Amino acid sequence: MSKFHNRTRTSRSIPQKLILEGKPYLIPLYYLMLTSDLAREGIKNSGSYQFADYIYANKPRGKFLIGYLLDKLLLNLKSAKSFRSRYLFAKEEILKKISEHTFTEEYLDILAVPSGLARELFEVSEGLRKTKHPHYKKIKFYAMDLDKSLVTNLNRKSKKFNHNINFFHGDALREGHYAKNQNYDIIISMGLTEFLNDPDTIKFYSLVKKKLKKTGKLVTSGMIPHKLSDYLLRNIGELHTYYRSKDQLESLAREAGFKEVSTYQDIYKLQTMIIVKNH
Repeated sequence: MSKFHNRTRTSRSIPQKLILEGKPYLIPLYYLMLTSDLAREGIKNSGSYQFADYIYANKPRGKFLIGYLLDKLLLNLKSAKSFRSRYLFAKEEILKKISEHTFTEEYLDILAVPSGLARELFEVSEGLRKTKHPHYKKIKFYAMDLDKSLVTNLNRKSKKFNHNINFFHGDALREGHYAKNQNYDIIISMGLTEFLNDPDTIKFYSLVKKKLKKTGKLVTSGMIPHKLSDYLLRNIGELHTYYRSKDQLESLAREAGFKEVSTYQDIYKLQTMIIVKNH
């Protein structure tokens, strides 16, 4: 059975875990963090798509005034700003690919895997439609996710607002879950390999390579730790991720068979975007 790699919490009770680990002094902080919508989602569901999209949206909420203020504080940490940059970079790469594409009889095929809430796809699609892009109908958006209910809800949203985005259920690490006769010009993958060990990351990259067109490219990301955020996430949220430097990310991509690899970072140097081309 496929598993959600981002669901890293194993303890039924975080306070009990903290007591067993000799960290009872963190229990008051745990209950304080529950007033924040962002922190509460991270604690309950680890690195869920709601947790990621909350950071992308950058709109504090929280319970009562203290929760709202805590939300605002967390969203203004360097780690959150850096995290937010990856979805913005992904949008830029999609738009860049669209601008470079020669629209003849071929469609431009774009895949997000896993999709999460696919904020970048919806925003790009909406922008193209509003500006009446001349080749809008030749741009096909696809998105795959392991969460069946999410896929169902996003397909409804896509149809309701007349977006050309097709969501389907599948595991990013299983070749048979991808459409058999479909290859893509660009594949976007945000927030998956951060939860995969090196062998599984290479496996995913290798699989993606097979699903890219000859001139296609993969856009993905990696990160290094922000000390405070990492401490809170690991101790209070049990959110465990794999941190990788720019050089480590490039090395894994080359092990998967990619030869043309480039990277760039956000202004805080915490998030690395990696662009690999299939030629």
